Formats: sequence, C-alpha cells, structure tokens
Amino acid sequence: MKTIKESDMDFGGFHEKDLFHIEESELFRSLGEGIKTVEFIWLGQNKNIIFLEAKSSCPDRKNMHETPEKEKSFEKYYSSIVQKFTESLQVYLAAILNRYGARSEVGENLKKIKDYRGVKLQFVLVIRNAETDWLAGPKAILEERFLALRKIWGIEILVLNYELAEKYNLINNT
Repeated sequence: MKTIKESDMDFGGFHEKDLFHIEESELFRSLGEGIKTVEFIWLGQNKNIIFLEAKSSCPDRKNMHETPEKEKSFEKYYSSIVQKFTESLQVYLAAILNRYGARSEVGENLKKIKDYRGVKLQFVLVIRNAETDWLAGPKAILEERFLALRKIWGIEILVLNYELAEKYNLINNT
C-alpha cells in the first residue's frame, strides 16, 4: 500500500497495481522540461480512473478583477491546472499504448484495461482548505475550460476539499 503526501494531505493507501505515481515517475522525468503532470493517476472504485491534483488553496473568482496582479495570478493558476490534467492524460495514454517501451511504473491494473467504454475518467482537484459551498465556483471554471475534453472523453470534473476527499476514500487516515 502506498501513501502519497501532497499539499499537507496524505493520499492513499493505494495498491501499487492500481497506481501510476506520474509526478515521481522516470517516464515523466525522461520527457524533460515543459510538461506538467498531476500528482498521480489511480484506478479507483467502479473502474474510475482518477487524475488527482492537490492544492492547499485556490484563487477566488470574486476577487480576480481587483488588480492586474490578481487577474494574472488567477489565469496562471487555472492555466496550470488545465495543463497538468491535459498533459497527464496524454502521458498516461501514450504509456499504455506502449509509446515508451517499458511501462513498469504504470500499475498493472491501469495497463490491462482493454475496453474503456465502462471506465469513467475523472479529473479531481483537491483544495485542502476550501469551504464545501465554495467549491462549485472552481468546478464551473474547470468544466468550462475542459469542455472539449469532456465531450470527447466523457471526463467528469470533481473539485473537493479535505473532508470530501476523505468521503471519496482518497485520504489515508491510518
């Protein structure tokens, strides 16, 4: 069982065969500069493939127009999130399609999926310190920015805080 520490949270314990710790992988390092990834990819319950990004905070849409710096910070935050999820999906697909040869870092169960029709892809952003009622704002922003990928792949966007991540069995409480 593996636990992954990110943004003051302990995610896991995950079976290695269900996990691709993409951020720490040799595959990711071998691709060089300019590619961003989420923390990890996990084959969760009901054959859901979860791409998880963890943050301790998130800029508020209400304040984004207060100063040019806040607008820039807001755009940088969300552009980075979109880039991480998009590029992680591409790296994962390239890995399981054997574009890189050895795929030992990709968990066994993630590699052996043959039919993706029943598999749900989920982009999950966990914002540790966010209020539950507030999470709808970042979710709407991400759903808008991922419109094409959501249509093509049927991707579900989830934005959770620490408490909701616990309910989804993403947090290791041991």
